[in-house]
Amino acid sequence: MSDASIVTLDNFAQAETAHYFLKQLAKAPVNRYFHDREPVNVDSQVVIRSNVDLIYSYAVVDVTKEATFHVAESAEFQVDQIIDENHYTVGVVYPGETLTVRNSDLSSGTHVYIAGRTAITGGLEHAQQLQDARQISAATDHPYQPADYDTASLDAVRATLEARAAEADFSQAFGTPESTTPDQHTLGAALGWGGLPPEHAQYFQARITASGHDAWTFPVPPLDFDHNGYFSVIKYDSKGWLDVARPGLSDKELVRNDDGTITVWFGDERTAGKPNVIATTEGQDYYFGMRLYRPKDVDDTRKFIADLKATPVKPVAP
Repeated sequence: MSDASIVTLDNFAQAETAHYFLKQLAKAPVNRYFHDREPVNVDSQVVIRSNVDLIYSYAVVDVTKEATFHVAESAEFQVDQIIDENHYTVGVVYPGETLTVRNSDLSSGTHVYIAGRTAITGGLEHAQQLQDARQISAATDHPYQPADYDTASLDAVRATLEARAAEADFSQAFGTPESTTPDQHTLGAALGWGGLPPEHAQYFQARITASGHDAWTFPVPPLDFDHNGYFSVIKYDSKGWLDVARPGLSDKELVRNDDGTITVWFGDERTAGKPNVIATTEGQDYYFGMRLYRPKDVDDTRKFIADLKATPVKPVAP
């Protein structure tokens, strides 16, 4: 009889986090980065609801005592997010910054996961150089030893949570034990594991059935563009995974309307010739959403997202 722990709603965030830690350790040992050198695509995605206009760096780091993290100076958006074994964010490191994390900073456990993001706005080769400039200095290199979680119950609970996607409020899902609510924290671990806290990024998503000729119009969001802020629009399948060759568009490539707003089209051949097109198939259930990095003000960005909810994607007659 297996001694594996059955996964429930109460321990799902820990079990899902252990799952991601182990996937990373299959690619690189403790205290070493694994860099994805190309933007994520349908075939290479590892984390649910990945972005496609940046490249990722990952590491599992031993913080039995302490570890220090450094991200090189850059004009491009970069961030190293430090996540503990309970899927709480311990710290965030921006370009030119150095942060030391001690074991007492963790909600529990001895290891953290580094989710590094580097925008490719300055070119892919330069982004790869910025990846290589990241630094980890850890006082110890003990192996990561997670609890043994039952895979079948983990998958079952994840499926239950995915069915509740409409209830998600990511601004209460990602952060610390004090800044999140237990239910949203659990939902966030299933629907967007590794998401940044609302002062660093905010996320909007909604689900719709494609007509084959859908449009979404919105203003430019209130971000700190003077300090690497940027946004992107993206589409996922009904499970939250990338499913088309070009599923996302970033702010610098989005064509503006004459009034400064932006219209993104989701559709089939009927959208040919339109700007800002992401492919969908008539009748497909899909998620559309936006990532907003480096908000100027948390509440202003929350209001912007509330306005997005009030102006959903709509079918438009060809």
